[in-house]
Amino acid sequence: MKSARSKKSTAGKHGPITTKAAQVGLTRAEIDKAETLIQRALRVQAIPVYSPEERFVLAILAANDRLLQRARGKKSGGAAKEQAAYRRSHVNILLRYVVEKRYSSNPTSLATVMKIVDWLDRTGIKASEPQVRRDIHAALKLGPLPTW
Repeated sequence: MKSARSKKSTAGKHGPITTKAAQVGLTRAEIDKAETLIQRALRVQAIPVYSPEERFVLAILAANDRLLQRARGKKSGGAAKEQAAYRRSHVNILLRYVVEKRYSSNPTSLATVMKIVDWLDRTGIKASEPQVRRDIHAALKLGPLPTW
């Protein structure tokens, strides 16, 4: 029976090789060489003169940053749009059917905006004054407010 020490590990001095690196078949020496290239490319230089390899490393890092930012933007954008649509529908309902006539007679006044912000806060919807103003303008574009 083999002991745990006799097992060959993929871990080097810098930790285990990642799954993608293992799939590609990169060796520890190749990863170490890439690490030194990255360190050389990111080193602060008085005169920014880079070798072609360093420029290539910087281009890869910039592209990776852009991909990560794009992925984060896609993930968070959908939720923010849903929250805005949810808030907008609540503002429309509050403005048309819930708030008192003195508020709905002048829908863009500060008193109306603050009253709607207060109602939204009570229901657990976080909204700022500018957001509610935009939502009121969107509600007014849908048609005139009912007069009772």
